Amino acid sequence: MKKISLIVLALVSVSFFAFCQGKGDPKKREEAKKEINAYMKANVLPVMIEQRKELDKKLSSSEKKEIESLRARINTLKAQKENMPKRDRSQEPTEEQRKAFEAAKKEMRLIMTDAWAIVDNHEADFEALKEGNKENAEKWKADMKAIFDKYKPEGAEGKRGGKGGRHGKMGMMMDQNKAPMFLLMDPTKSVDELAAEMEQRQAGRQGHHRGGKRK
Repeated sequence: MKKISLIVLALVSVSFFAFCQGKGDPKKREEAKKEINAYMKANVLPVMIEQRKELDKKLSSSEKKEIESLRARINTLKAQKENMPKRDRSQEPTEEQRKAFEAAKKEMRLIMTDAWAIVDNHEADFEALKEGNKENAEKWKADMKAIFDKYKPEGAEGKRGGKGGRHGKMGMMMDQNKAPMFLLMDPTKSVDELAAEMEQRQAGRQGHHRGGKRK
């Protein structure tokens, strides 16, 4: 399947995460975060919601039920993660923690596999959405690059995000799963709700990175 415009969301998430972990003025990083999130709410998310509603018209009743089930499984994983005791990330995880992590990772992989099965049935529909949103996607990428450049610390260019680096690998994983992520997006949610979820994911990645540093 060719790339669809959801890659913009993946690029923003990864680029913003890398930006927030870089050097520079924390105040400027916070300003950049606010401006990017405001841009997403005003320009990107409303279009993505409409695109997802269009896709919904192409889905069968059984596919819609399966998607609801997959969303419920994701919510269960989120609840399990939130209820897990916080661990000191300067220490090695316990055997119980490792098993819980591996079980969650396997469940998420199974969810993505089931979502891909539906995506593969609608390759032409995804391609049509991509073609119809090509101009928007190009504008979004250009506008958000301008925002990143405005706040980017001096001399930061080229130091992060390579294919072999941590953020590059994250970008590739998100790129690979962009279609099922779009499928699992709930078009009945408001822009504010989806924006809040996006900000929570940003905060989670930043918190994980900070907690993962060893003393």
